[in-house]
Amino acid sequence: MDYVRFFSIFLVILYHTPPRIELLDEAVILNLRVPVFFCISGFLFNDDRWTNFWRYAWHRGKQILIPYVLFFAVFYGLWLWFGRDLLGGDDLRVPVTRPLVEMVMGDPQTIVAPFWYIACLLTMQLIYYWIARFTPRRWTLVVCALIAVSTYWMSWNWGWVRFWNLGNALLFMPFYAFGHSLKPALERLEFRGVGRTLGLLALGIGSMVAMVWVVGVKAHDPGLYSLLRVACGLLVIPAYLCVGKWVANRCGRRAFIESVVLGGTIYLGLQNYAIGFIRIALERIAGVGWLTDHIWMRLVIALVVMAALYPISAWIQRHAPWVIGRSRSK
Repeated sequence: MDYVRFFSIFLVILYHTPPRIELLDEAVILNLRVPVFFCISGFLFNDDRWTNFWRYAWHRGKQILIPYVLFFAVFYGLWLWFGRDLLGGDDLRVPVTRPLVEMVMGDPQTIVAPFWYIACLLTMQLIYYWIARFTPRRWTLVVCALIAVSTYWMSWNWGWVRFWNLGNALLFMPFYAFGHSLKPALERLEFRGVGRTLGLLALGIGSMVAMVWVVGVKAHDPGLYSLLRVACGLLVIPAYLCVGKWVANRCGRRAFIESVVLGGTIYLGLQNYAIGFIRIALERIAGVGWLTDHIWMRLVIALVVMAALYPISAWIQRHAPWVIGRSRSK
């Protein structure tokens, strides 16, 4: 799972690195980043360990709310101090109170946009706790799928579902249920045997092809697009997990991989700023801003961001793990 999460963190950074390529981003990378994170979180959920809801809520809230508030506070202060002037354009017209409202709503788009994911995850986990408690494991995926469909049909225009990404939490919950309810089967999955390998690859390719078609739905029905995206994402997960297991079997345990995964919140919080800094440096300092228009440069910048954030993440994990809601390792 560490390798799978590592690849997904890299894909998140690649997704946020310009220039955008609609079919690659929406039809391929999108299927391999957010869905897999939710699935792995469900895979790691241990309902036998958390028999008390409030203890579970405290544990998850600490791991999510501390970095959520801290990262927002730091970058909101920097944004007020000089960020709006540095970026110019639309940022100068954004009211200073809007980021605060977004933060309270659980969707801090102006300051740390990728943190919509951890807000959504917290809401999803608190809801799923009760679903798992009162629903047999073999039925949780069905229940969550019905909830996702109901979310599309009933609530896309209800303002309250934006609070702490409740709408997205209900929509994407099938991924969490997929990882939790099918954990034994997912643990056994691997590329063993020609038939199984071809079947898994067919599922993965079918997911990508279906997503290419689904992209066309987005313009006239965003809600249906999101719902179909969930279905396509579920198809690709088995093959993607098998790829991660195949790589892990050959590469073994790596401290670098584990460090990146444990510091995933740090990469989420800093990635957009690191990407922006590199682009500004290339344009205003090196005078080669035109390079960022090349597709191959997108991969280079994403790799540089991963490397640049690693020492920051490693330092925080070692000396200030409370920043990401964790206790110091013994």
